[in-house]
Amino acid sequence: MSGPSNRRAFLGRLGAVAAAAALGKHWLPSAAAGPKPSPAILRAVKSRPDVIVYRGNYPGWPWVARAGRRLVCAFRDDGVHGFSPTGKVMCAFSEDEGKTWSPARVVTDEPGVDDRNAAVSHLPDGTLMICYNTYTREHVSRSMVLCSLDGGTTWGQPRPISPLDARTRAAPLALSSGDILIPFYRAPGNGSLAALSADGGKTWQVASVPDTKGFLGDEWSALEVEKGRLVGIIRNSGAADGYFWKTESRDNGRTWAVPVKTNVRDARSTSPAHLDFHGKTPVLTYADRRMVSVSMVTTRDAEFRTWDLEGRLPCYQYCPDGAPIADASYPVSVAVGEHRRLIVDYEIRPEGKWIAGYFVDLPPQWS
Repeated sequence: MSGPSNRRAFLGRLGAVAAAAALGKHWLPSAAAGPKPSPAILRAVKSRPDVIVYRGNYPGWPWVARAGRRLVCAFRDDGVHGFSPTGKVMCAFSEDEGKTWSPARVVTDEPGVDDRNAAVSHLPDGTLMICYNTYTREHVSRSMVLCSLDGGTTWGQPRPISPLDARTRAAPLALSSGDILIPFYRAPGNGSLAALSADGGKTWQVASVPDTKGFLGDEWSALEVEKGRLVGIIRNSGAADGYFWKTESRDNGRTWAVPVKTNVRDARSTSPAHLDFHGKTPVLTYADRRMVSVSMVTTRDAEFRTWDLEGRLPCYQYCPDGAPIADASYPVSVAVGEHRRLIVDYEIRPEGKWIAGYFVDLPPQWS
């Protein structure tokens, strides 16, 4: 969707190159992806998953989180990318840092409704909470949460977050205040929202991210970067330039600043990014070219607006020749070692439709 762009600096620090060399075999960027990487990176980036979390009919939009010693991955499966009356929320678990995964279980499946856009988190009291949205044949969505008190063996009844026609993407975020925050949005491209609960998810209050010129608002993820201060990275759905935008809250999510454009972009289209800490290092996992390739980047900018694109770490591309696949690019990552993360993504390929996992070794300074 985006036009040709200026080629950007991508020299690759020595640590990033060394880390990338452990990743795989291929990296063949197009002209829109940035300047030609060093020969070490050209040989380094993998183009096949390390692990298949789940094979399905049309699995999509996964989220992965740590739940004590286990990992949990939530996703939707069935039918097609658009509305499917048999769409359901599922989850799978790993006991070995993502190397192998349990058979997936159905979490919720309302008849005739597409249950989708699931994201999961492990709350401080041990509760597993999944947020997701229903989606009807008339394209009306309702955002929901449901919880498990026994590690995912059983799940309670879904509860609505809001009566708005809105959708979820990022997982519930447990704040230092004791509240729970869920980033969600009106679709498509009609504004980013934040839901805040002070009673463990029983009731929610909704705040809006302000609108501004050039900002459309869509799927986003948030991170508490210091006590009471939250930063959100937002997909600017439909915008031709592909840049991500940033907002923040200084009052535990009750109000949000006017969004500003970052220097990070998807050079092919747009899809949501995932913001997290690796140790004390902020890490943004994103598709630098949707359905073509995925990268990570970090920042020293206290405003989280300018990211170190020169040190960008290519993680994987879907095809050795740099061609796009039919559907993909909702990457989410979790720490699985001092210098390692696991990215989960969905991939719709001619040879299979699956939730994929890629292990990425980080530069030593990213910890």
